[in-house]
Amino acid sequence: MASKDKRYFFSVGQKSFEAGTGPNHFSTVVPIADVNGEIIGDRLVEFPNRGRVWWMLRGEARVTHAPPGCLIMSGIEDSMDLSSSPEKDVYQLLQPTLPGPKDLIEVLTPGAEITDPNALLDGFRMRCDHEPTRHVLVRIGDHLYGPLKVELDRPENDRLIEPEIHFSKPVAPHVVYRIAVGDAEGRTGHIRHKVIVQRDASKPDDQIGHTVRYEAITGALYEDLREGAQEVDLVSLQDAVRQISRDFLSRKERREFMERLNRFADEAQSGPTVIARIQSFLDQQNKELDRLDQIFEALLTDESFKPKIDQAVATEVEKRVDAQAARIDALAKERVAKLTAELEQLEEVLRTKRDDFDREADRKLKALDAEIVAQHEAAREKIANQKEELVWQEQILEESLKEISAKLSENRMGVVNDFLALEPLLSRLGLGGSARPDDRRDAGTVKEAAAPALHLPEYATPTEERAALLEEDFFERFATHVEESGFIFDRGDLLAFHLCAKERAPVILGGVSGSGKSSLPVLYAEAIAGQDADQSHLAVDVNPSWTSPADLLGYTDALEHRFIPAASGLLNQMILASHARKVLRASAPVFSVCLEELNLAQPEHYLADVIQAISRAPGNQFISVFDPNAVRIDDPFRPYARLELAPNLIIVGTVNFDETTRPLSMRLLDRCNLIEFVVDESLPVLGMSAQTGARVVEGPGVLQADRDRWTRNSNVPARAIEILGKIQPELSVLGCGLTHRRQTSICRFIANAPESLCNFDQALDMQLRQRILPQIRGLYRPGAMEALGRLAEKLEKATDIPRTLQSLARLESDARASDDMFLGEE
Repeated sequence: MASKDKRYFFSVGQKSFEAGTGPNHFSTVVPIADVNGEIIGDRLVEFPNRGRVWWMLRGEARVTHAPPGCLIMSGIEDSMDLSSSPEKDVYQLLQPTLPGPKDLIEVLTPGAEITDPNALLDGFRMRCDHEPTRHVLVRIGDHLYGPLKVELDRPENDRLIEPEIHFSKPVAPHVVYRIAVGDAEGRTGHIRHKVIVQRDASKPDDQIGHTVRYEAITGALYEDLREGAQEVDLVSLQDAVRQISRDFLSRKERREFMERLNRFADEAQSGPTVIARIQSFLDQQNKELDRLDQIFEALLTDESFKPKIDQAVATEVEKRVDAQAARIDALAKERVAKLTAELEQLEEVLRTKRDDFDREADRKLKALDAEIVAQHEAAREKIANQKEELVWQEQILEESLKEISAKLSENRMGVVNDFLALEPLLSRLGLGGSARPDDRRDAGTVKEAAAPALHLPEYATPTEERAALLEEDFFERFATHVEESGFIFDRGDLLAFHLCAKERAPVILGGVSGSGKSSLPVLYAEAIAGQDADQSHLAVDVNPSWTSPADLLGYTDALEHRFIPAASGLLNQMILASHARKVLRASAPVFSVCLEELNLAQPEHYLADVIQAISRAPGNQFISVFDPNAVRIDDPFRPYARLELAPNLIIVGTVNFDETTRPLSMRLLDRCNLIEFVVDESLPVLGMSAQTGARVVEGPGVLQADRDRWTRNSNVPARAIEILGKIQPELSVLGCGLTHRRQTSICRFIANAPESLCNFDQALDMQLRQRILPQIRGLYRPGAMEALGRLAEKLEKATDIPRTLQSLARLESDARASDDMFLGEE
């Protein structure tokens, strides 16, 4: 019996017909072979009772209106009518499709008259005993040529059982190959079969069956055959003439073209096939011209024809001259009359426009004179009022100066102290002098506002070297701490987070709300701190109103001439990490910061300085926080106006993938590792004991020296470069082609992944999901879905990356579900 889990190739067994009272159409199909190319030997055994399958037509018109003998592809299910009648078929079709080149390609044999495959493109027609697949291979001698595209000579809504077809070259990405017949025959996937179908069972005189013969190869066999096949360039005669003409000529005469053919053949950039086709065509044309030349020469040399030719020429010339003269005279008179009428009309329009212009100019001139007079009077009145106001102000100022002079004479020191007390207010109002950074004020007369404090710890220089901490031991400590704290994470995700934290690029943790993104950085910081009491971790809650780096780092108070750090605390954390690195060097502790829900605001705005800094090489990753000349010399933050991103500072961010947040830009993703947490329905629910800070991690804290040893900087595996090079064309189509920065980051990540924790394939699997898949967008664009399929196929052949392939499958499934895509002909 046939398997309902397999798909088969079927031949449409008869023309569709109506049945029942409704508008339903039905037909039957004859099984040929399964999709692997295994021919159905005994149809009555595998497909009882009649060796056919029942088909209720629905769906895409090109499939449902397929004529008898046409090949379709489908799965099967149990028939709705399960009666044991021998006239009832046991199975019925699922939704069928027309097989494309990836499924099945038919082989057609045009006949002995075709020996050159190029002739197939010169308007060659052939009649088939059935409608073939849209792409075919053509057998000429001992070779198969193709795929070639089949063109039907009738519209698709008027399809015949035995159509007449012609061929054309396929469009990209298909390439025409030359395949030896012996390489295909006898192999699994090569199909030779014949069936009998009914032309039209509804006509009494058409009950005799129509025999259809098939030869085809499956898509899998075709992929194997073309690996060692030779690519050929088929050129039609029309294309050859067009290409030669485009290479050499503009509008030269044909004979001149033929005379220069030898030069064209030597200098042409066209292929030898094109030159050969042109040579054949021109030789034929040259013979026809020579025969015409012989006839003309015979006529001209015959003395009896010369007087008749001269007389005919003279008569014809006279007739043509008279006809042309009369025609030119009539055209000239008609043109003169038309131009004269147009000239009169234009003169009338000109006079009208000129009168209108004069009237409008007079009107505007009078209006302008009246407006000038009115403005002049208004200005005179305003000047008079201002003069009166100035006189009144001079009187008041004079009286005030007299009072001030008298008061200054009586109490000079009191006035000075009053002015000094008002000076800060005058500075705020812009009425005082600008404060200079080197101003030194009298503490008894001016009370300065208190500057923000900056407390830096005093680190003691280590007296003895601590034993090196192995990376494998630390990762086991981290994984154990996560598990004993009550959290459940995939071990591969924990390893990916640790390897990304070693890099100097930020790490972004993404997923739905509640997937543990915020807890993981805290658990990692606890594992790094070990038994040390001080945890150097900072959590920053991103505010949706942030629009600039000042919201995250701080700003300069222009009135007080001091720097005010932001409430986020990020600048203090960066200063502490830099200070520890400067004092302790390799023995510095490791600091970390986590930007919670960083895409609530636009990261490219408030993180602009950090994004620019991480793009630079190590040792040159500086951030210009503020202008040091804008603050006082004694400002505690002045030495940190230009601050380096210390290597002992780990930057982590979390993002929620929902409708309340902004999408991450390509610019940010190009510089970060994105780890997405996918919630697994099979995972157990966390208990109430899952929390951070619940336990102390045993063992010493991790120092920057340990992280430096974990960074091996070994040679990049050549296999990584090879795989990335193979998938670059597909990534370019998908809009996320590899840049130099991303390729370098991926290779460095793989080189620094210890073999004791993960192998090459696992490290590559992580980087493909962190660096490449997040940038795949716009699958609705032409060719994107095909490129996605080729990408998955290449990766599956090249390496073992199951999680990347699962993510690609999910991407394709989501795209197809959202775009109403359907299966059909390619």
